[in-house]
Amino acid sequence: MKPLLIIFFQRIQRFELRILGKLPFIGIMILGNFLGALIGFLYYFDVIGLAQYHPILWILIPDCPMSVLLLIGVYIQRDNQRFANYNFFVFIQGIRAAVITFLIILNFGSMDIEIVFLGHFLLLFQAITILPLLIDMKFNKGTLIVIGITLFNDVSDFLGILGFFDPTLAQIATIQPIFLQFAIVIFSLDIFLILIGLGFTRFMSKKLVVQM
Repeated sequence: MKPLLIIFFQRIQRFELRILGKLPFIGIMILGNFLGALIGFLYYFDVIGLAQYHPILWILIPDCPMSVLLLIGVYIQRDNQRFANYNFFVFIQGIRAAVITFLIILNFGSMDIEIVFLGHFLLLFQAITILPLLIDMKFNKGTLIVIGITLFNDVSDFLGILGFFDPTLAQIATIQPIFLQFAIVIFSLDIFLILIGLGFTRFMSKKLVVQM
């Protein structure tokens, strides 16, 4: 009997194959993610007040809409997934962004909690389905860049950038009461996701029956 982990991974892989093999569905996913990213960026500008931050930080602060926008690149590749390091980056950022939002919802709630939860659950699900695409990923300079950007994003969120910019997440009032716990969870999560991308998928590739 196959371990549950192997079965789970195989089902994700089969699902991904179906998605990437159907052009109409790819079009729907691209359009849906584009609209989701657009709504997210508008939310960050209108509600969070992204304009108050230095433009250099605009690419770092809106984690969720940026992750949704990056997902489009995965679908554009269709069934010819040649950019494994890009997929690795989207995998990490998608899960990271969704988990941050879930932690905020669980601790503080939201007026539109159902919509917010559903939207970020879809982001999380899409990020997880990228996992089979990392099987053939080779460790190279691109991988180091992905790891570097991921850790730099954490540093900018929780520690600031070399004293020139304050920590971006620390400036959000709802984060401040649980800032330390938040930092520990997200740093640990990103290290865990990096290790998954570097080692877990290679192990799983030897176990899978379905081939990409």
